[in-house]
Amino acid sequence: MKLEKFLKSSVLILSLLISTAVFIIAYCHIFDEAGLAAKKRLLDYPLLTFFITPFFFWISAYLCRRYSPNASGHHLQSAINQLKKDSNSFEKVSDFLNARLVIVKTVSSLISSFGGGSLGKEGPSVHMSAGIFAVFADRYKRFLPKINLETWVISGGAVGLTLVFNAPVAGIVFAAEKLFKMGYKSLKQSILLAIISVILVSIVFHKSNSMFLFHEVSFGNEAMWWPLIFTAAICGLLAFIFKSVCSYLYLKVCSIKSNLWHIVPVALGLVVACINFYSGIYSFSGGIQTIQQALSSDHTLLSYKEVGGRILNTILTFSSGSAGGLIAPAMAIGAGIGSIASTVALNADVGIFLLIGMAAFLSVVLGEPITAAIIIFETTGQDIQALPFLLGATIISLMIWKVVEKIINFRFLERNLGNSRS
Repeated sequence: MKLEKFLKSSVLILSLLISTAVFIIAYCHIFDEAGLAAKKRLLDYPLLTFFITPFFFWISAYLCRRYSPNASGHHLQSAINQLKKDSNSFEKVSDFLNARLVIVKTVSSLISSFGGGSLGKEGPSVHMSAGIFAVFADRYKRFLPKINLETWVISGGAVGLTLVFNAPVAGIVFAAEKLFKMGYKSLKQSILLAIISVILVSIVFHKSNSMFLFHEVSFGNEAMWWPLIFTAAICGLLAFIFKSVCSYLYLKVCSIKSNLWHIVPVALGLVVACINFYSGIYSFSGGIQTIQQALSSDHTLLSYKEVGGRILNTILTFSSGSAGGLIAPAMAIGAGIGSIASTVALNADVGIFLLIGMAAFLSVVLGEPITAAIIIFETTGQDIQALPFLLGATIISLMIWKVVEKIINFRFLERNLGNSRS
């Protein structure tokens, strides 16, 4: 009897892993094609973007608002916070992790990408993978081992991250960092399931080549340390502002209850179309192709125009209520900042600044510094000697974020106390 139950649960888990992997890989492929189509449209028919982008922004945002509001934004952390209170209550997280959300998030993000938006596929992949795992664990719980729902959700997120970045170590570190930071009691059990899930998926779907084609860089020049520290600090500050503005505007748009809401995604789409037209193809789409182009160039490829355009585009696309993520856009923005910062160091390897910028900016947006460093390390195929420098960059940027956040909160509290006394 025990053997029969073990075989059934093993078959179910393997089916879950394979079906999730096939779905995420297919989604990522279609997403990339949609982004390339948007870029080709801008190059071939530039004026058409002023009609296509606003219309597709409205459709993308309307699908989320009408059928699954939590499909837009970044609500995986909200689900994890709820599971911390009750690790087995699917009802508490069903608004953030359900089958409808997965479908709506898929369709909405693809439409946004084809329309010329600037959000990524990585965030949705992690969220959707976690959602698939949660629905599966709730539906087949009587056939599965007694494992907390939180364990399935974290493992699903780890699998999604592994698949989208072709980075199994980053997937495992992501699960461990999330669980450790949240203080889950079933830490060992959760990490074990995440490791097993990532290994099984990687055996079948892992590619031998890293995500980006890039040379190994050397961080041995001591004269480079201060420019790199400065780059990491600037990325930390700008990433804090970027993330705060994204969240603030997104919540403001979501709070609109009247029919005037329909004007907002159209208007934002029109502004994005103008930015795309002016800043060019490096200022929009998910960001992976832009990063690869920047890494392949031996000179400063991304200028203030492209970097500024991508920052504005990403904020506006996210605020419109369209589905999509900030992970790859954060990497692309960080690469752009690093590219600009490299101009202050003569005869320096531009790639060093790109890596530092990517890791530092991603650290704040993702909120997991070790995972951010491992993602950049794995996706660019660097030697192990680069890892301490990437970790240093993520920690510096995260410290800048925390310091600025505390200063702002302190001044806000001081101002409120002053007003109450008067």
